[in-house]
Amino acid sequence: MTAAASLRERLRIATAASHMRLHRHDGLASAARGSIDLDDYRLLLMRLYGFHLSAEERLAGAVHRTGLDRGASRALLIERDLVALGVSPEAMARLPVTKLAIPSSDAGALGALYVIEGSALGGLQIAKALEPVARDARRFFLGDLAWRAVWPALIARLDGMEAFAQEASDAISGAVATFEAFEDWMQDWRTAAAGVASAPRAQCDA
Repeated sequence: MTAAASLRERLRIATAASHMRLHRHDGLASAARGSIDLDDYRLLLMRLYGFHLSAEERLAGAVHRTGLDRGASRALLIERDLVALGVSPEAMARLPVTKLAIPSSDAGALGALYVIEGSALGGLQIAKALEPVARDARRFFLGDLAWRAVWPALIARLDGMEAFAQEASDAISGAVATFEAFEDWMQDWRTAAAGVASAPRAQCDA
């Protein structure tokens, strides 16, 4: 008799198609290769900012209740990168922000975090690829030391839900919905913020 798949495996399978599509996203893929130029990198960060700012606000309650320490704010790190790239705080305040749906349960929120925290795992490799291009504007991808402890802590929480069918279902639904929302948000990354926060070509110093 075949053993039932773990919740982690079910999450991986449920989000695999979205994951593969995002690997082919032109902005994220060019950042990972280090072939993105500064203008496109700035636009990419602007779009990522609108997602992470919303995610942090809408998942804050669940993060507090579950006791997860997510470390430094991703939105704040992007703000610092954008300042290094010549974007003013006033321009940042005008950037579009997605309206990410609030999960209906803490299990759903943990599923959403599975997507968000999982996306940060390859950040150091992307930051290394970006070094010749972005130099001191890589804080978001570099992250902070606390981020390294978030993933195992999150996986432990998800593993603890395997025996509870409704919680496991909520976690999968939350992960799928978050991946889909991120995909939708990132589709027009070049045009969505271009007219909102124009900035001079940045000179990133070492």
